Amino acid sequence: MFVKFIMGKEPLENFDKYVQRLKTMGIDKALKINQDAYDRYQKR
Repeated sequence: MFVKFIMGKEPLENFDKYVQRLKTMGIDKALKINQDAYDRYQKR
């Protein structure tokens, strides 16, 4: 979907729906896991 927004194949009016769908799929948890791993790596 991100590429569709960039290429103009998906209207920007649907971006909020896209973000909401990502949140229902658990994107916040995935981002926290990645950020925590990155922070641990930086401390080495």
